Amino acid sequence: MANLFIQSSYRNLDAKGRLLLPPEYRDALMDAGDGSFWLTIGLYGGLKAYMPADWETIVEKLNSVPLPSMKLSHVKTKLLGLAQRMVPDAQGRIRIPQSLMRAAGLEKDVVLVGMADKFEIWDQARFDALLVEDVSDEVAACHLDIAL
Repeated sequence: MANLFIQSSYRNLDAKGRLLLPPEYRDALMDAGDGSFWLTIGLYGGLKAYMPADWETIVEKLNSVPLPSMKLSHVKTKLLGLAQRMVPDAQGRIRIPQSLMRAAGLEKDVVLVGMADKFEIWDQARFDALLVEDVSDEVAACHLDIAL
Protein backbone atom coordinates (compact mmCIF):
# COMPACT_ATOMS: atom_id res chain seq x y z
CA MET A 1 0.00 0.00 0.00
CA ALA A 2 3.04 2.31 0.05
CA ASN A 3 2.55 3.74 -3.46
CA LEU A 4 -1.19 4.07 -3.90
CA PHE A 5 -1.06 7.73 -4.92
CA ILE A 6 2.02 8.72 -6.90
CA GLN A 7 0.70 11.16 -9.46
CA SER A 8 -0.71 14.65 -9.30
CA SER A 9 -3.74 15.92 -11.16
CA TYR A 10 -5.23 19.34 -11.88
CA ARG A 11 -9.00 19.47 -11.49
CA ASN A 12 -11.90 21.89 -11.14
CA LEU A 13 -14.51 22.03 -8.40
CA ASP A 14 -18.04 22.42 -9.68
CA ALA A 15 -20.51 24.95 -8.22
CA LYS A 16 -21.58 22.43 -5.55
CA GLY A 17 -18.02 21.76 -4.39
CA ARG A 18 -17.81 18.39 -6.13
CA LEU A 19 -14.47 17.07 -7.26
CA LEU A 20 -13.94 14.30 -9.78
CA LEU A 21 -11.18 12.03 -8.50
CA PRO A 22 -8.65 10.84 -11.08
CA PRO A 23 -9.28 7.25 -12.25
CA GLU A 24 -5.92 6.16 -10.76
CA TYR A 25 -6.98 7.44 -7.33
CA ARG A 26 -10.41 5.78 -7.55
CA ASP A 27 -8.79 2.49 -8.55
CA ALA A 28 -6.26 2.71 -5.70
CA LEU A 29 -9.04 3.42 -3.19
CA MET A 30 -11.05 0.45 -4.40
CA ASP A 31 -8.02 -1.84 -4.48
CA ALA A 32 -7.17 -0.90 -0.89
CA GLY A 33 -10.67 -1.20 0.57
CA ASP A 34 -14.22 -0.02 0.01
CA GLY A 35 -13.29 3.13 -1.91
CA SER A 36 -13.74 5.47 1.06
CA PHE A 37 -11.18 7.72 2.73
CA TRP A 38 -10.98 10.37 5.42
CA LEU A 39 -10.46 14.01 4.46
CA THR A 40 -9.30 16.69 6.87
CA ILE A 41 -7.30 19.87 7.04
CA GLY A 42 -3.55 19.63 6.57
CA LEU A 43 -1.13 21.56 8.73
CA TYR A 44 0.34 23.60 5.88
CA GLY A 45 -2.56 24.80 3.77
CA GLY A 46 -4.15 21.93 1.87
CA LEU A 47 -6.43 19.05 2.70
CA LYS A 48 -5.13 15.57 3.50
CA ALA A 49 -6.83 12.35 2.48
CA TYR A 50 -6.09 9.28 4.58
CA MET A 51 -6.92 5.63 4.11
CA PRO A 52 -9.37 4.46 6.83
CA ALA A 53 -6.84 2.31 8.74
CA ASP A 54 -4.28 5.14 8.73
CA TRP A 55 -6.91 7.60 9.95
CA GLU A 56 -7.88 5.28 12.82
CA THR A 57 -4.21 5.15 13.88
CA ILE A 58 -3.96 8.96 13.83
CA VAL A 59 -7.12 9.31 15.94
CA GLU A 60 -5.90 6.72 18.46
CA LYS A 61 -2.52 8.43 18.80
CA LEU A 62 -4.02 11.91 19.19
CA ASN A 63 -6.49 10.63 21.78
CA SER A 64 -3.69 8.92 23.73
CA VAL A 65 -2.03 12.22 24.69
CA PRO A 66 -3.18 12.70 28.33
CA LEU A 67 -2.77 16.48 28.71
CA PRO A 68 -1.97 18.08 25.38
CA SER A 69 -0.62 21.60 25.21
CA MET A 70 -3.05 24.27 24.06
CA LYS A 71 -1.32 24.28 20.65
CA LEU A 72 -1.66 20.50 20.25
CA SER A 73 -5.22 20.66 21.56
CA HIS A 74 -6.10 23.20 18.86
CA VAL A 75 -4.49 21.03 16.15
CA LYS A 76 -6.42 18.02 17.45
CA THR A 77 -9.66 20.02 17.46
CA LYS A 78 -9.19 21.11 13.85
CA LEU A 79 -7.95 17.75 12.51
CA LEU A 80 -10.65 15.69 14.18
CA GLY A 81 -13.41 18.29 14.14
CA LEU A 82 -13.20 18.97 10.41
CA ALA A 83 -12.58 15.36 9.34
CA GLN A 84 -15.15 13.82 7.01
CA ARG A 85 -15.46 10.30 5.67
CA MET A 86 -15.65 10.55 1.90
CA VAL A 87 -17.32 8.00 -0.34
CA PRO A 88 -17.08 8.75 -4.06
CA ASP A 89 -20.35 8.58 -5.98
CA ALA A 90 -20.89 6.36 -9.03
CA GLN A 91 -19.12 8.92 -11.25
CA GLY A 92 -16.10 9.05 -8.91
CA ARG A 93 -16.93 12.47 -7.43
CA ILE A 94 -16.75 13.63 -3.84
CA ARG A 95 -18.47 16.67 -2.40
CA ILE A 96 -16.01 18.63 -0.28
CA PRO A 97 -17.81 20.19 2.71
CA GLN A 98 -17.82 23.99 2.91
CA SER A 99 -15.95 23.86 6.23
CA LEU A 100 -13.01 22.08 4.58
CA MET A 101 -13.15 24.28 1.49
CA ARG A 102 -12.91 27.38 3.71
CA ALA A 103 -10.14 25.93 5.88
CA ALA A 104 -8.00 25.09 2.83
CA GLY A 105 -8.93 28.18 0.81
CA LEU A 106 -10.22 26.04 -2.05
CA GLU A 107 -11.67 27.97 -4.96
CA LYS A 108 -12.41 26.48 -8.38
CA ASP A 109 -9.03 25.18 -9.55
CA VAL A 110 -7.42 22.52 -7.36
CA VAL A 111 -4.47 20.15 -7.48
CA LEU A 112 -4.56 16.60 -6.15
CA VAL A 113 -1.06 15.68 -5.05
CA GLY A 114 -0.11 12.03 -4.65
CA MET A 115 1.90 11.42 -1.47
CA ALA A 116 2.38 7.61 -1.72
CA ASP A 117 0.01 6.33 1.01
CA LYS A 118 -2.21 9.44 1.07
CA PHE A 119 -2.99 12.41 -1.13
CA GLU A 120 -3.47 16.12 -0.65
CA ILE A 121 -5.91 18.57 -2.22
CA TRP A 122 -4.62 22.11 -2.68
CA ASP A 123 -6.05 25.29 -4.12
CA GLN A 124 -4.05 25.62 -7.33
CA ALA A 125 -2.85 29.17 -6.60
CA ARG A 126 -1.63 28.13 -3.13
CA PHE A 127 0.06 25.04 -4.56
CA ASP A 128 1.75 27.04 -7.32
CA ALA A 129 3.03 29.53 -4.70
CA LEU A 130 4.82 26.81 -2.69
CA LEU A 131 8.56 27.33 -2.79
CA VAL A 132 10.97 24.48 -3.38
CA GLU A 133 13.99 25.33 -1.28
CA ASP A 134 17.30 23.68 -0.47
CA VAL A 135 16.56 21.17 2.30
CA SER A 136 19.78 19.17 2.01
CA ASP A 137 20.80 19.98 5.62
CA GLU A 138 17.46 18.79 6.97
CA VAL A 139 17.59 15.63 4.84
CA ALA A 140 21.10 14.91 6.12
CA ALA A 141 20.05 15.54 9.74
CA CYS A 142 17.30 12.94 9.31
CA HIS A 143 19.90 10.47 8.02
CA LEU A 144 18.04 10.05 4.73
CA ASP A 145 20.25 8.76 1.96
CA ILE A 146 18.44 10.37 -0.96
CA ALA A 147 19.47 12.88 -3.56
CA LEU A 148 17.01 15.69 -4.16
